[in-house]
Parts: sequence; structure tokens; C-alpha cells
Amino acid sequence: MKKIIKKTESKIDLIQYEVKEKFGLFDKVIIYPYRGYGNQNRAVIHGRILEKEPIIHEENDLPDSFWTNLKKTWKRYESDEIPGVSLKGELYGYEAHCTSDNEGYFFMEFNDLESTSLVNGWHEVKLEITDMPFDLEYDSTATGEILICEQQNPFGVISDVDDTIIVSDAMHSIKRIITMISNDAPSRTPFEGVSELYHKLIHHNKNPLFFVSGSSYNLYDMLISFCNHHDIPKAPFILRDLGIDKDQWIRQDSEPYKVSNIEKIFEMYPRLEFILIGDSGQHDPEIYFKIYKKYPDRIKAIYIRHVHTEERRNEVLSLSKQVDVPFLLMDNSQMAIDHAKENGWIY
Repeated sequence: MKKIIKKTESKIDLIQYEVKEKFGLFDKVIIYPYRGYGNQNRAVIHGRILEKEPIIHEENDLPDSFWTNLKKTWKRYESDEIPGVSLKGELYGYEAHCTSDNEGYFFMEFNDLESTSLVNGWHEVKLEITDMPFDLEYDSTATGEILICEQQNPFGVISDVDDTIIVSDAMHSIKRIITMISNDAPSRTPFEGVSELYHKLIHHNKNPLFFVSGSSYNLYDMLISFCNHHDIPKAPFILRDLGIDKDQWIRQDSEPYKVSNIEKIFEMYPRLEFILIGDSGQHDPEIYFKIYKKYPDRIKAIYIRHVHTEERRNEVLSLSKQVDVPFLLMDNSQMAIDHAKENGWIY
């Protein structure tokens, strides 16, 4: 059934491209890079080739109103991707090449890096379209960013997003949809103390931070703006794709997706331990427990924000007794700050 729907979707997309191309209905196409990450020898970055939506992809002074946010939400999920686009990337003279897939996503990997410029912090990547398979107007270049960690410090941080740093009502589908439509980045609510906690943990990018979330890449711009607005440290967002693919049905399952991407981060930074931060609302405790069982020497601590029922609290507390590393069920960010200070991880 998946193959039939996938094949049908591809045919519909092809017809759509041909019709829009014939009648000049395409908006300008852009490279939309997501933040990447790497070490001193290897780095990865990915993104998407999309039609440009000014309300999403440009700075604007539109009011944070219901109707503006409704339009933004619609445009985020109604995005028009461009497949088969060839790209070149350059990082301090090193080149990499790739092609966008059927959903417009591209993945670029730089290997055998020996640049002394790759120190802790953010580094620019020049991206360029080298072949466009459709007769479209497009911006041929864009600049991406990669977070480099030298692994000289003791740990990194991997965090969830919904109900971990941002109040999302993830357990209540209707509330979550209303919140998403009614509020954009400035009016979304962070949990108190999140900015202080994460800034102290990463210590000026010496300890890398990664957001691995079940949220969709369609919300990427909002999440970036949210963190900027609320002074939450800059970090790569590793999110999920919405769509139909050979490995997914509408969207990837949360647990295997999160486990897989946490393992990729572990592979990139084999000398680091990690503090895992999530919430009790969904499956973060079980996912992090699974990671701990497989990589007990890579987990420094687990912090879970309690956002659910007392029954769920007891479940998480029971799980915490099965690990030999600090496992904190926190009611607020200050509890995590105090715990990290007590252990000498922050100052």
C-alpha cells in the first residue's frame, strides 16, 4: 500500500511541477539550510530546496495575530519542494556534493577534514545549486552553519523541544493545534529558567547542544525564532519529516527516529558523554532509558521535566531506579541548575 501511495504521490508531484513550470506559476526557489554539526574531521549539513514563501523565509514586521499565524502555519505545511536539484558545498576549501530527494531534502557530508580553522563554535558553509532540472527562477547560493566541537570538554547536551523548553501541550492534540495556530515565536511560552540552564550547560559552545525532537521540519523557522526571541542557545535542530516515504507512513515513529539520531550524534563525538533532557509527557524517559541500556558509558545524566499526571510521575520514578547515573525528575529548571552545580558541571 505504501508503495502504491508513494508512486501516486510522485506522479501527482511531477504533474504539478510540469503544470506550474508551463504556466510560470513557480515562486523563486531557494536553498533552505538547516544547522549542521561536526568534529574536526567530519561535518554534516542538510536542508531543503523550496519555493520561497516571504511570510516564512524573510524578515517581516507582520503583527503576531491569529490570522497572520494561521497563514504562516498553512504556508509551513503547504511548502512546495523541488526534487533532483544538484548542490555543491564548500567548508574552508573542502567541497561536498549532493542532490535533493523526492521531498526536496538534501544531505551533505564533508569528510577527511584537516582544517585548523575548525575550532569550537559555529562555521559558515557556502552552498550553491549546480544543476536545476526545471526551468525555474532560483537563488543559486545560500549560507549554512555548522557547529563544531573539538571534544576537549567533558560532555554534550541532547534535548527534546515540546514541553521541555517550550510549552506545547503535546499530550492534548486539540490544545496543541490551537497553540500552534494562535501563537508564533514571540508569543510562545518557554519554561521558566530554560535560558539560564542551557547557557550554563553549554558554557559558550564548549559543550555542544542538540535539539532532537518529534516536531516537524515545517516548524523549523518558528523554533529558530522562538529560541532567538527567548535567548535560548543556538543549536542544531534535528526534527522529523512529514510525508510518505519508504521508511515512514505520514511521519516517522518517534522512538526509532530519536534513538537513531542520538546514535548519530554519539558517533560524531565518540569522546563525549551526554546529558539527556526531556519531559514526562510522552516517551522521552523510555527512549532515554533505551539509550542508557545500550550506551551506559555515554550517559552523564538524565533530566526529565514533569508535565503529566502523578501516575506518570510514579512510572518515571520507577524507571529512574533502574539506571546507575543521575536521573532527575524535575518540576522546574532550577532543580536541574542546582543538581548540575552540585555535581560540578556548571558554575
